[in-house]
Amino acid sequence: MAENSKITFANLSGHELIEKWRTGSQEAAAVLMERYRLRLIALVASRLSRGQRGSIDPEDVVQSAMGSFFRNTSSASQSRLQIESTLSVWNLLAMFAKRKLSRSLERASAAKRGAGWDRNALDQIELLEFQQATPESQEVAELVNELNSMLSPDQVELLELLLAGNTQREIAEELSVEERTVRRRVTTIRNLLTPHLFENQTTNDGDAILQPPSFSLPRIGYGQFVLGKMIGSGGFGKVYQARMQATDTSVAVKFMHRHLWTDVRAKNSFLHEIDQASRIDHPGIIKYLGWGESPHGGPYTLSELIKGSPLSHCRPMGDMHLVQVLRQVCEAIGVAHSSGIVHGDLTPNNILISTDGRAIITDFGLSTCLQPIAQSQGIDSAVRSVGGTLGYAAPEQVSPAFGSIGPWTDIYAIGAIAYFCLTGIAPHTKADVAESLSSTISEEDEPIPGNVLITAASETLSRLVKLALRKTVTDRPNGIPTLMAALSELD
Repeated sequence: MAENSKITFANLSGHELIEKWRTGSQEAAAVLMERYRLRLIALVASRLSRGQRGSIDPEDVVQSAMGSFFRNTSSASQSRLQIESTLSVWNLLAMFAKRKLSRSLERASAAKRGAGWDRNALDQIELLEFQQATPESQEVAELVNELNSMLSPDQVELLELLLAGNTQREIAEELSVEERTVRRRVTTIRNLLTPHLFENQTTNDGDAILQPPSFSLPRIGYGQFVLGKMIGSGGFGKVYQARMQATDTSVAVKFMHRHLWTDVRAKNSFLHEIDQASRIDHPGIIKYLGWGESPHGGPYTLSELIKGSPLSHCRPMGDMHLVQVLRQVCEAIGVAHSSGIVHGDLTPNNILISTDGRAIITDFGLSTCLQPIAQSQGIDSAVRSVGGTLGYAAPEQVSPAFGSIGPWTDIYAIGAIAYFCLTGIAPHTKADVAESLSSTISEEDEPIPGNVLITAASETLSRLVKLALRKTVTDRPNGIPTLMAALSELD
């Protein structure tokens, strides 16, 4: 991690979290369980077809599975679950989730056929293979007890009912209270647990106000330029070539996608980060010229027009040239970090290779938008991305439970770009978005295919991947100079 940065529990590896939890840290236990929950949601979603995601909510399955887990491990003396190692905590949770998913699929299939469906005694089924407890089962029971110690007995009972998939009306009937009482208690539990899960969480604020007066970039009116052809499109906006009316010079204009306009906080971040980036004078960072809003309220930025192509369109490219490109990228990003700027969405599409061979980084600021990953494809709304592009986004961009955003986030992306340069695809590229998401937030680092290591330059790129493409924040290099050193070993 970057020097002098604040170490948070979410930045630690799973092993480190377990060690912290064993010394009595409730925060470490809470972060660990949140990671398990998110990984299970992604796992369940990856097992569903697009059609099945319309009728089965992955989060409902996981809530029910975790409810069973909590019920069956809530007492160390009564635990019937056989836990052989720390990894078996995850294996056990995954088993519960898979069985809950199986029941949900059976129910959905039966409903589609119009047939009846008899539910088996689920707890009995789940415990068939776990009849004997071992001393190691204490660790799971202690973890659950740590989490439960943060809540009163009434709150624990309510939480278990929620995790079991009960509606608030069903919970109210079970507890013999009014629904508004249940809602109030749920809010209290959320407020108690959230501070232990992550710090500085970004949220949408509908009451925020667009505040451009402090920007150093000039405001350029919509009528001051004439739009030409579209020259690029990405997850956050579209780029058009344009001509300035007063000077007849060509510029690039990027518009934020319409579905992001209602997020005023995102619009502020979009303009603020670009304003900050405009103060960096470096040939490897695009020069921003101004900003504005369309008559319909959509923000846009104006920048210099680069004659060239994205790195993603420049394959095949010689390995030595790729190494040189990545050196230029590292140098430019290092300057940005020194200025307090984190890009957050480095991809081969956001690196332009000019006609004279220079690498120029674009799209500062677009990465700061709070955006669900593939929300339309049935991925749970709790699994969110603070900027980034799936495949190049670090785990901490999926959820704060995996770490905080910082310079190390760009380092991960540079490792992912090196992986692309070696293989022609992004890391974690799977057949389905949900599978890619699950791969991104798994514990395992992405292996490099052995058949790509054929030259000295490709070996250098491989070293860069192994250095930078690490899931845990604290396992990554502490700054860009380490990456530059790795890329200089060919000299």
